[in-house]
Amino acid sequence: MTPWIDGLPPAATARVQRQRASGTAGSLLSVPAAAGVRAAGLVPAGEVFGCYVVNLGWSGGFCGGYGLGQGGLFGAQTPVVSSSSTNRYAGGYGPFTRAVETAWQGALDRLLAEARALGADGVVGVRTSRRHVDGNAHEFSALGTAVRVLDPAAAPHLSGRQGVWSAGLSGEDCAAAILSGFAPRGLVFGMTVTTKHEDWLLRQQRSSWQNTEVTGLSELLLTARSGARQRLAAAAEGITRRGDLVVTETRVRQFEVACGQERDVNAEATFVGTVLTEVPGRARTAAPRPLPVLPLSDDGLRRSPSRTSTRRAPR
Repeated sequence: MTPWIDGLPPAATARVQRQRASGTAGSLLSVPAAAGVRAAGLVPAGEVFGCYVVNLGWSGGFCGGYGLGQGGLFGAQTPVVSSSSTNRYAGGYGPFTRAVETAWQGALDRLLAEARALGADGVVGVRTSRRHVDGNAHEFSALGTAVRVLDPAAAPHLSGRQGVWSAGLSGEDCAAAILSGFAPRGLVFGMTVTTKHEDWLLRQQRSSWQNTEVTGLSELLLTARSGARQRLAAAAEGITRRGDLVVTETRVRQFEVACGQERDVNAEATFVGTVLTEVPGRARTAAPRPLPVLPLSDDGLRRSPSRTSTRRAPR
């Protein structure tokens, strides 16, 4: 097996070398996004990609983590168990959640390794995706545009001296943040799995022909989202405790696992966000003043100035 170089497989290393040798910087940015990052003092260095394939074998607890059978203990309602909780029954979901979080971070780390090999300072417009490959194997991937700082001395907060940064924000949004005095610091993930054994009430509500809320599923999905959001905030604090977190993606999927002759209903929530920090002492861009515009037509010349339309003046 060919050895990896600086955290990259041979195919990725060869692709980076071809980009650098060609002298052409690839980009996934739209024209407005490219213009925006240029105005913010950045220039594309090339498109970068990272992927991580992992075998996901379900390793949750049995029957909602509690080992309950026959629709709950003596017909009782079963609770929702979350992998984010400190409840001892939630420990069985640890291997699954850790595998997914490791896969997301692995894909991001390889994207950043490509950007580092290109001599970039950061990556903007990062898009993440997950797809089933084969059997229990799933591919987690991250794709974005690496950028360099045009003048590192004038923008030390954007240079990659302390590591390549990443942002799930579009090129336009990154530029707007930078010009407003904020610097992107990194992409973070938060993920939680919740499970509920199908008790008698949940089974009854799911099979009903009436328009009624399925309370068990509502609680299951709300708990999953809440846990993922908390995990996302904790990941952001790992980068900085004095920053802003912009949530850019939310994903929720539901799946079921056999529990003897019954079922466990599960929900997996994943949140993706970008951490921004305010740059001390950096003046923010003032809002542009309106510019009067008078249409050059006979009708426009007869109009009064008070009815003249306006547009924003260019900076």
